[in-house]
Amino acid sequence: MSSGTRLPVLSLALTSGAVDGFTFLALGQVFTSNMTGNLVLLGLSAGHGRLSEAVGSLVALVAFICGLVVAFRFIGPATGWAARTRLAVGAELCLLAVLATGWAASWPQLPLVAIAALAMGGQSAVTHRLRTFVGSTTFITGALTVSISRQLAPGTGPPHLFELAAVLLTLALGAAAAALCVHLLPVAAPLVAVLGAAVTVVSSLFVRGR
Repeated sequence: MSSGTRLPVLSLALTSGAVDGFTFLALGQVFTSNMTGNLVLLGLSAGHGRLSEAVGSLVALVAFICGLVVAFRFIGPATGWAARTRLAVGAELCLLAVLATGWAASWPQLPLVAIAALAMGGQSAVTHRLRTFVGSTTFITGALTVSISRQLAPGTGPPHLFELAAVLLTLALGAAAAALCVHLLPVAAPLVAVLGAAVTVVSSLFVRGR
């Protein structure tokens, strides 16, 4: 990950952590960014007969997939910070602004879950097209596995430990900031993610298209 792309990627990680922290704490214990965790929650809810929670996880999964499909089709084969990639992040920012507005206006939970997951699906498509070592800012398990493997097997590629640690810490920071807002200033909780996406949009303008 070049120094030029570091800030946009880190701000996307902050956004991902903030969205998951907010939706889990405020929207019925649903992950809208990390679909692995969301599928586990879906199974647990279904297994315990908590159908309302299972519906929320299912809505998140479907909306996330829709976000992926729409963003991938819009961006096309372009890689790096192409114009369409920036526009896709701009669309994510708009969705997160709608999420914050809906939360402040006390919209029902399921539409808010769908909006958040749609935005995170789009973000996953964006980070996939950026072709960084991290791969995605919505799930880090794969990058962590590759990094440890390369660290223990010299010559198989750079482990990018510092960059990965920065992404992990930033993701956790986003979740912590959202959690703090949920408890102290609930109306501002979604704004952490909005801020992260806004920083991404602005900082990406200073990165070459490819």
